[in-house]
Amino acid sequence: MTTDLLDDTRSSWQALRPDLDTTPMATVGRILRIARLVTLFSDELLTAHGLTRGEFDVLSAVRRAPEPVTASHLARLLAASNASITKRLVALEAAGLATRERTSADRRIVTVQATAAGQARVDAALPAQLDLERALVDGLDARDRARLEASLRTVLVECERRVT
Repeated sequence: MTTDLLDDTRSSWQALRPDLDTTPMATVGRILRIARLVTLFSDELLTAHGLTRGEFDVLSAVRRAPEPVTASHLARLLAASNASITKRLVALEAAGLATRERTSADRRIVTVQATAAGQARVDAALPAQLDLERALVDGLDARDRARLEASLRTVLVECERRVT
């Protein structure tokens, strides 16, 4: 069996603290490490499209929405801080890929829409991003992939339950 960084980390902690069950560390640690690495790979890939992974995520969410979305909705949807969403929106707006408008009913609320250029940009980047993601899970057969998706869904539902 192949070992990874989390096996070493867990072994180190088990040696230092044999009184603790470090099993969750291996699972959650792998989820976190995969997320960080996928973000790095995505940032590298999306640079060719003039986007970071964070900007791609925002633009994708806005692109999928049938109506303008609020910045606070984007923050909740992407599990990001309002400040990080604002930073991404400023960059997307400066690039002409999104627009922000304050609502007339409540000037504190900002709605976001993708421009035609923003829609085209995310549409152009999506196939490459999907190819990357496909390559990362190609080592799993359909059955293993379905089991992994179901297990990750269970963990995600628990995490989201704790947020709301």
